[in-house]
Amino acid sequence: MSFNILIPYNFTPNDNKAIDFVGRRYGEHEGVEVTLFHAFTPVPEMNIKETPVMKKVVHNAAILQLRQNELKKALEAAREKLMTYGIDGRRIQCVFTPVRVDVAMDIVRLWKNGEYDVVVLNRNPGNIVNFFSRSISKRIAQHTEGGIGLYIVN
Repeated sequence: MSFNILIPYNFTPNDNKAIDFVGRRYGEHEGVEVTLFHAFTPVPEMNIKETPVMKKVVHNAAILQLRQNELKKALEAAREKLMTYGIDGRRIQCVFTPVRVDVAMDIVRLWKNGEYDVVVLNRNPGNIVNFFSRSISKRIAQHTEGGIGLYIVN
């Protein structure tokens, strides 16, 4: 039986738990397809003017760009970790893309368009922001419908 699995990934220890869950649960299955998805805020293009403030802004943007390159490499490391569970590397896709609307809605759009069977989320139990607003996993869960499997790894 084949499974098409979506794992939203944000480089946290809980995301590693999601990787371990997918590896243990689906690593022995033939035909498993996995998509690791990370949405980031893009670094803006800037018109450089010779002012001290703009030089600092450009410097900070360059640092953000380096950080995004590091995250791309970290996403590839997560892919390699999935491979250690026996999932074929040719069947693991890494999607590193700018945020379109917001992260939750971008994930919903991706799994609705991508025909995924399973979405594996995690929750961030200590995040104070979730006290004031609904977490991404809760926002995604409200959109599940029609046979998609949703796992929330704790």
